[in-house]
Amino acid sequence: MTYLEWSWYYEEDVLFSFRPDGADLTAGMLAAVCLLAQFGLSDSVESVRFAGNRAFSSKVFQRIVAVQQGDLVDEGHLDEDAGLIEKFYYENGFLDAGVEKGLKRGKKQWVATFYISEGTRARVSVVALTGNYVFDAHRLLNLVPVKPGQPFTSDLLSESGQVLKRFYLNRGYPFVQVIGSWRFEDTLVSLTFVIQEGPRCHISKLLVRGNRTVSSAVILQTAEIKLGELFRYQRFYEAQQRLYATKLFRRASFYVFRPDILVDSIAVRFDVVEQPYRIFSVGGGFETPWRLLFSLGWEHSNLFDCGHSLGTDVEYSPNFSGDYRVSLGATYRVPYFVLNRVDLSTRPLFYWEQVDTVLRREYGVETGLSRSLLPRLSIGLFNRFRFVADTSRGITNALALNMQYDSRDDIFNPTLGLYLRPVAEIAGGILLGDNDFYRLAGEARLFQSLGFGFVLAARGMAGRDFPYGRTQKIPCYEGFMLGGRNSLRGYDEHSLGPDSSGTERFGPMVLNTNLELRTPYVFGRLGAVIFLDGGEVVGTETGFTLEDYAYSAGGGIRVMTPVGPVRLDWGKRLRNPSQGDKGRFYLGLLHAF
Repeated sequence: MTYLEWSWYYEEDVLFSFRPDGADLTAGMLAAVCLLAQFGLSDSVESVRFAGNRAFSSKVFQRIVAVQQGDLVDEGHLDEDAGLIEKFYYENGFLDAGVEKGLKRGKKQWVATFYISEGTRARVSVVALTGNYVFDAHRLLNLVPVKPGQPFTSDLLSESGQVLKRFYLNRGYPFVQVIGSWRFEDTLVSLTFVIQEGPRCHISKLLVRGNRTVSSAVILQTAEIKLGELFRYQRFYEAQQRLYATKLFRRASFYVFRPDILVDSIAVRFDVVEQPYRIFSVGGGFETPWRLLFSLGWEHSNLFDCGHSLGTDVEYSPNFSGDYRVSLGATYRVPYFVLNRVDLSTRPLFYWEQVDTVLRREYGVETGLSRSLLPRLSIGLFNRFRFVADTSRGITNALALNMQYDSRDDIFNPTLGLYLRPVAEIAGGILLGDNDFYRLAGEARLFQSLGFGFVLAARGMAGRDFPYGRTQKIPCYEGFMLGGRNSLRGYDEHSLGPDSSGTERFGPMVLNTNLELRTPYVFGRLGAVIFLDGGEVVGTETGFTLEDYAYSAGGGIRVMTPVGPVRLDWGKRLRNPSQGDKGRFYLGLLHAF
């Protein structure tokens, strides 16, 4: 009968390592040299094989062992790899597994083979709890993923302990400890979780350390933690994310301690490391047919030392025919304008465009309130005022309700997550202005890591305008437009739609889809992308049809910089390309979406 016992604490990560002593390593190297001299073979590995493995595929072990095809033969390293395979089997319930290495002559090099004897896999027989006085065992055991009858794995065991600890941490027990132990008897494993609950604590003091320019009051207001409330780990995790979202801190962490061990109250200290809150940016690019792009930006994230932010941006885009586009904008944001999590923002915007001596000018401002409902979910109500002068004169005064969900792991270069933004808008009517319409629109972006650094990125966008009252047809400056570097690469900017105004086409209904496969960055700097874009802008009479749906495809390269990837894309239309169409190039900053 096999009998083993082990205990662990969920406090530290333990790193397993194996190092052969000098005598073993020297003997292994001498043996390898003798074999090479005997057979006259190359001293490198031709292939790595695994024999006897039934529970796990060879691909699993190829990711575990260090030896690879083409490596120099090293017996010491092969011994280490055999030990890693045995450790893997042990952690997955194969207590009697054994691994032997072997070297055989191949055609010109050596074939390394690991011979595996798996044995019988142990299963969990009993899961028990002790020390739980506040919560009953039945409730706690329903939470843990490990159950009687399951194959034993150390990962599942560790996860179960963490689940129990998080459960207590989110119910006012900041000093809880979970100690796990297991006992093997032949092929059965009995598990016991010993819980040291500690006191249930409320927050009596909040402290801040490390801030130099951002006031402690602003930090605590952003954290939204109140004195007297029950300690919950999730609340502090959310506070940490809000502090990072301000873009004022390079690091933000929190620590819990008891000022008086006889009192069931705690103090929590936020430690922060500030980062530069004034940013100046310069950008440039081009697209074909030849048009240049220039941009300047400036942002201050801590105006008046109270967390207000102000950002300005200028874009200038000329071509070689004398036409140009210029836009000026600024965004001012006041966090916690009304109560908690209600922010005020306003953005004035100015736009000038000249095409074939025809000038169009726009002036507008968008002002509204937004509230964070959850760390990744917010809702906003905004007023949009827009005045268009010159050839297409008109005033739009609209009220828009939007919601935003964002779980992306990185805003500039996401590899995982979901972004959703539906919008409902009404213009005119009691809001006055020259245009009466309703609008429904939405955008979704999905990012999924495929492993080995590859990322699949997808985007879908759709919208529709509904005119009413005085408006029979949506004017061009309020219609949907499609085509160009950020929507349908391979097509001219704003070149799709049933209606036209000058060189631009537009319509009341839009559908846009994008699919990209992004490669890993070589040396952390250079990556590539292949993409398929699609889209259509139609009138309400015709609707969307597959026959008229526009497609384009292409590829590009990405160069990673401190401010995000710089991209060079080439796209070519696939449906009804014009004669001599060789596609279009686009150079710019950040991904298309």
